[in-house]
Amino acid sequence: MKKVLVPAVLLMLALTGCASKSHHKAPAAQSTATAAATTANVQIDGRKEVSYLCGTGNAKNNLRVMYGLQGQNVVAAQVNYQGKLSPVMMRDARDVNYNTFVSPEGITWKTAIATSDTVDKVGALGLLQPSKQVVNGQERIVPQIVTQNCVVDNGTVAVAAAPAKTKTVRTTKTVTTKKVYKHKK
Repeated sequence: MKKVLVPAVLLMLALTGCASKSHHKAPAAQSTATAAATTANVQIDGRKEVSYLCGTGNAKNNLRVMYGLQGQNVVAAQVNYQGKLSPVMMRDARDVNYNTFVSPEGITWKTAIATSDTVDKVGALGLLQPSKQVVNGQERIVPQIVTQNCVVDNGTVAVAAAPAKTKTVRTTKTVTTKKVYKHKK
């Protein structure tokens, strides 16, 4: 597990550094401009990794998120879902109801409001990615749900186990008898 964590952290820090240089390029979309401008002013002081279980019923999937922290603020996130890392997503300060993180590519991770102390205690709404869809003959980019209904996995959630096979054991009482012999003289 540590082997996966170190490259993810290095990738997150490297991408954060690279993204800060991208403000010299012309943005492709509104969200790209916002993310690039936000990245230029962010310095990450610490990090915290949180594991989630996402989905409903028995169809729950594991998801891990590495959060970048600046003081008490959660300013960046990188999602590892099904062995794939998302780009580094920066916090969208315009959303005051949720902690919303957006990448320049339009990938979005949304959690309940949290600080660096509580980010590992709150659930998440889910992970979205942009998808092309034809609506009324026109191609549009719409958000597609990758996974949703994520709860923090504290290791207390157990998979339902099959009932144990019962075995009937018959108890018996062992009686020892002592035979006494009389010696004739």
